[in-house]
Amino acid sequence: MRPRSIQASWLIVIAGLMALATTAKADNPLIYATIEPAQIALGESAKLTITDLGNGTESINIPAVAGLQFQVIGRKQQFEIINGTTLSSTAIVVRVVPQMAGIFTIPPVTPRGQPLVLQVNSEQATANASKPGNSSSQVKPPIFSGGSLPSGVHLSEDGSAFIRLIVPKHEVYVGESVPIEIEIGMRAGFVSSLNGLPKLTGDNFTLNNLSRQPERTEKIIDGERFIVMNWHSLLAVVKPGTFSLAAEAPLTVRIRTRPRQQSLLDDQFGDPFMQNFFGATVPKDINVTSPTLEMTGLALPTDGRPPEFRGAVGSFKIASEVSPDAAAAGDPLTLRMRVSGSGNFDRVDSPMLDHVDQWKTYPPKSSLNLADPLGYKGEKIFEQPLIAAKTGKQTLPGLTFSYFDPGTRRYETAHAPPVSVTISPSLADSTLGGPQTAAGATPTNKPQNGLRPDHAASQVFVKSLVPAYMQPRFLAIPSLLALAFAGGWWAVRRRKNSYQNSNTIDRLLAQMDAAARSGDTSSFFGAARGAVQEALAARWQVAPEEITAAEVGAKLERNGDLIRRLFALADEAQYAGHEIAGTDFERWTKVVRHQLNVENAT
Repeated sequence: MRPRSIQASWLIVIAGLMALATTAKADNPLIYATIEPAQIALGESAKLTITDLGNGTESINIPAVAGLQFQVIGRKQQFEIINGTTLSSTAIVVRVVPQMAGIFTIPPVTPRGQPLVLQVNSEQATANASKPGNSSSQVKPPIFSGGSLPSGVHLSEDGSAFIRLIVPKHEVYVGESVPIEIEIGMRAGFVSSLNGLPKLTGDNFTLNNLSRQPERTEKIIDGERFIVMNWHSLLAVVKPGTFSLAAEAPLTVRIRTRPRQQSLLDDQFGDPFMQNFFGATVPKDINVTSPTLEMTGLALPTDGRPPEFRGAVGSFKIASEVSPDAAAAGDPLTLRMRVSGSGNFDRVDSPMLDHVDQWKTYPPKSSLNLADPLGYKGEKIFEQPLIAAKTGKQTLPGLTFSYFDPGTRRYETAHAPPVSVTISPSLADSTLGGPQTAAGATPTNKPQNGLRPDHAASQVFVKSLVPAYMQPRFLAIPSLLALAFAGGWWAVRRRKNSYQNSNTIDRLLAQMDAAARSGDTSSFFGAARGAVQEALAARWQVAPEEITAAEVGAKLERNGDLIRRLFALADEAQYAGHEIAGTDFERWTKVVRHQLNVENAT
C-alpha cells in the first residue's frame, strides 16, 4: 500500500474507535473481558483478561462465581501513538481456578456486557475424551446440584427466598447441645441484601456458637437459580415441654409496582436484570420464615442420678496421669484428667481429688481444646497440684466422671485407673537425720577423701521461699518495660492503620468523582459504600466488609437512615442496573462527605 493509503487506513481506524467510544458513552469507559481457553479440565486454570480502553481510573469488580476461584496475577498498561494520537489501554489478568467440574457462567464486568462461559471437565471425562471412539459417549456434567424443590423447602409468597431449619432429632434433653444447620436461599436478582443473621422464633430454644461466615453455594431450585448460604450452630432447649421451632431471617427483596396483567412483558424475559429493567420494582424489607417443627424438651431423669453429676450431657470418656511419676517429699506433682468426647463442654466439671490421706490437695484448674468451631467436640483437661506427706510408693485413687448420655437415655460414669508415684525422702531430711557429733567432742578438721556432702545451712533464715527474681520489687521493672513497649507498638500500629485507612478513603472518593462524571451509577455507589464502611470500621474496630445496612441502622445515631438508604442503592445499582440523575450524584456525594467529617470529628 502507498504511504497515503496507510495513513488513510489509520484515520479510519481512529474514527471508528471514536465513534465506538461515543456509542458506548452510557457504559464509559469501554471495558470488555475475554477468557482462554474456554474449556479446561479439573486441575487446570484459565486466564481471564479484563481490558479497559478508557483512562483506567474506573474501578473494575472481579466477578464472583460459586465453584470458581479468581486470583489477580497482574496488571499491564499499553500506549500506542498513531498519527500523533495517543491511545491507551489497561488490562487486568486474572487466573480462574475451578473447584469442581461443570459449566460456569461468568457475569459481565459491565451492565451491558456479555457473560462468558467456562466449561470444566472432570479428569475422567477428559481421559475418556482423549480415547478414540469415545466422543459420542461423553456426557457433560451438570451446572449445579439440585434441580427440584428439596424436602422441607417452602418458598416465600413471591418465590424470592426460603429458609430451612435442619435438626437431626426432635426430642432434646434440657442441657443437651444438638448440632443443627440453617439454610437460606435467595433467588438471584430478586433479593437485594440479607439484613442480619438468622435467628430462632420463640424463647424456648437458644442458638450457641452460630458460625460467623456461612458456606455459600449456588443451586437450581424449582427451575430458578438461587444463592444458598448455610450456617451451623448448636441448639439447646431451655425447659421441658412441647414447643414449635422455626427460624427466620430479614431480607430486602424487589417487588413489582404494576399489576400482573400489565407486566406480561416481564415474564417473557428469564433474565432477572431484564425483568427489573422492563418491570418497575421497589425494595421491600421482609422476614422469611422456615416451616415449623414440633420439638419436645425432656427433663433429665432423677432416678439413678449420681451424687457427683454436675450437668454434663453427651458422650464422654476420661484418662488420667501424674507428672512426674517420681519426686522427693515436699515437691509438688500434677494430676491430670482428660475428658474427651462430644456434648455440652460448658457443663463439664470435676472436683478431682477432694481429700486424700497423706496428700495435700489444691483446687484444680481446667483448659478446653475444641475439635470443631461449634464447640461440640473436643477435650477438657483438669490439672490439680498435689504434695505427698509420706515417702515410699504411693497410689492415687482412680478418678471418675459422671454424665448423662442421650443415646442410652441414662446416666453413665467413666472410670480412670489408679496411678502410682514414688516419693523419696528429701535431701534436707537425709542430712538432718545423719550421725551427730557426740556432746563435748571436738570436731575434727582432718581432710577427707572425695567431695563433702551437702548439708543444711544453720542459723540462716529467710522470710519467703519465693526466689528474688519473682518478688514484686524485681517484677515491677520488666512489667514497666513491657507496658512501655506495648504502648509504643499500639501507637505505631494505630498511626499506620489510620494512614492506610485515610489513603483508602481518598482513593474511593476519587473513584466516586470519576464515576459521577461518567454517569456510572454502580461504580459510584460501590465506592460511596466502601468509603463509609472504611470510616465506620476505624471507629467500630471491625473489618469494613462486616458493616451491613442492618448494623448501620442499629448503631449509627446520626444520618442512620441516609446511610442505610445509601447501602440499599449500592445493592440496587449492582444487581438491577439502577440509574440516577446528575443532581443525585451531587446529593449523595455531600451525604458521604458529611458522614466522613462526622467520623473524623468522632
